[in-house]
Amino acid sequence: MKRGAKTQQRIFTVLFMLIITLVFISVTTVLYTLTKDTIKLNESLRVRKAVLYSGGVPLPENPKEIEKIYEKRVREIKDNQGATLYYEVLEPGSSAVESYVLIIDGPGLWGAITAAVGYDSSLQRLTGFEVIDQNETPGLGGRISETWFKNQFRGKKPPLSLVPEGTSANDNQFQAITGASYSSNGVKDIINSSSQDARKIVKLKQ
Repeated sequence: MKRGAKTQQRIFTVLFMLIITLVFISVTTVLYTLTKDTIKLNESLRVRKAVLYSGGVPLPENPKEIEKIYEKRVREIKDNQGATLYYEVLEPGSSAVESYVLIIDGPGLWGAITAAVGYDSSLQRLTGFEVIDQNETPGLGGRISETWFKNQFRGKKPPLSLVPEGTSANDNQFQAITGASYSSNGVKDIINSSSQDARKIVKLKQ
């Protein structure tokens, strides 16, 4: 092949790759623009469901009903910059606080665990725990999102410690997930730290 032909082939290859790259970037941009509002709505709904669940409120299946309950029963308490400090879950048909909910991040095995942790009006006992986001190992640490694991926290009194899965736990204990000690300890640390944070933050704001 002549030198000029080789040069033309290289130019063609570069231009072809550039065009393909531009096409993929354009398609990705269009898809993001079309779906970003839906993504934001889904993220908002996920957080609202977590607040209600961890605050001890039974959740209906219909997302619209979840939104209605949230609007009626949740107050978002914000700081001076507009960021949410914590949530107050109100008693049905009342302005009295039934529970407080904090959203807390903590380290997991493969990344941060984000969870909503709820406390009763005395800030002494848990009303619930819900995972909002996690990247733990499926079938092991990922089981922190399972219903049996989350339900065991209702009524517990932090600080909490771990007992093996399948054994009885008292008011200050919860069952760890077998083979997922790092994830289980991550949840324990999130709950115990949120217990201290809740008392400080709520007291300061009241």
